[in-house]
Amino acid sequence: MKRTTIILTITLILLAVMITSGLAETVTVAITGGTLGVTAADVTLSGVVLDGTDTTATSPFGDNTWNGVDARGTGVGWNLTIDATDFNTGGSPNRTIDISEADQNYKIMLTADHIIPLAGNTNPVSQVTSLTDIPTTGSGTLKFLSAAVDTGMGSYNLQPNFELEIPAETYAGTYTSTITVTAVSGP
Repeated sequence: MKRTTIILTITLILLAVMITSGLAETVTVAITGGTLGVTAADVTLSGVVLDGTDTTATSPFGDNTWNGVDARGTGVGWNLTIDATDFNTGGSPNRTIDISEADQNYKIMLTADHIIPLAGNTNPVSQVTSLTDIPTTGSGTLKFLSAAVDTGMGSYNLQPNFELEIPAETYAGTYTSTITVTAVSGP
């Protein structure tokens, strides 16, 4: 009987050691950072009919959906910049709407309710909550969205509003501009 008790005691001690050692296991996961980027879509402005007065072509909120992504996993912040070329008809004669002129500005606006989180932490913040002139390519860029340190990590849909001032003396035709939207590291 003593022998059975000793064997049973040794078995229970070994079992306790095995159970205790099973509780000390660790789990490791490697997380690799992705990229910072922006996907901007073409912007279509409303057509206008010349009537002898200055007029405005618009592209309201919701007509354009862009996507900003910070998947780097660094939390260093980021921002988006924009610039644009003058509007031109191409061909001969080539007609131009010079967006650097006071009555021909091309503008952008992005309000907080048009920054839609898809996944992530605190939303980036618009720098253009009212209509703001977009600079001409080569003359600088406009920072229109900014994510501070430890914010803006994830993916966000952006729905900016655009406006082009068209002066009364504009020639009829179809005008085209090229916008450049760039994702930049740092707030």
